[in-house]
Amino acid sequence: MRFFVMYYIIQKSKLLIFQMPTITLPASPLQNTGTPLLRESAYAQLRADILSCELPPGAEIREAELAARFQVSKSPVRDALMRLEREGLVISTPRQGYRVAPISVTDVQDMFHLRAALERACMERIVRNASDAQLQALESFRQFDPAQWSDGFVGYNRSFHHTLAALGGNLRMQNHLIDLIDQMERAVRVSVSNVKKGNPESLVDEHCQLIDALQQRKTKRAERAAEQHISAAAKRVNDAISRFAIVN
Repeated sequence: MRFFVMYYIIQKSKLLIFQMPTITLPASPLQNTGTPLLRESAYAQLRADILSCELPPGAEIREAELAARFQVSKSPVRDALMRLEREGLVISTPRQGYRVAPISVTDVQDMFHLRAALERACMERIVRNASDAQLQALESFRQFDPAQWSDGFVGYNRSFHHTLAALGGNLRMQNHLIDLIDQMERAVRVSVSNVKKGNPESLVDEHCQLIDALQQRKTKRAERAAEQHISAAAKRVNDAISRFAIVN
């Protein structure tokens, strides 16, 4: 399935556009193990494609092409698209069909703000509830080895923050944080795809500061480190988007 993709990000009345090459997505048949599971599989695959930018912001989505790609009927595809529309990842236009939702700069800023608040609260929960063994297991994130992560630094970073969310011991907070982290990955990938990839050592150092504070059970220090880490990430994403955008 081919898409001629144009990345765009809406900021108030301005349209920020990223030119992208034509993308071909290979056929990926789903396991037909029953209608409910088939619908869930279609949803999970489409959501993963959107969050990883395999289907980039602004990409047109055609039900027939997705059905052919997944080798299923249009019904599970349509159900998946409606579910993704409710999540804000897909938009529908009368007589024009579906598109991957654009990334709103304001929405990205709001997500970073919410994430900073949630991760700060999560630090207090981790210090209070995590076992010594669980905190010691964070040692595996003190270094980034590209050979260990098929998805590169993005995968390493995602796993680190998913792990912190789980250590908080609050299932509702964990679910909200993980969903927020996953949805923010689109903005992170858009910025990463438009900047020269550098040495991630400084980002790993920020993780190490968090790990140090948690292992020492220093609540205030951990909360401050989490806020600073998220604030720095927000600035990097916004700077990258602004630097490489064509503003109309």
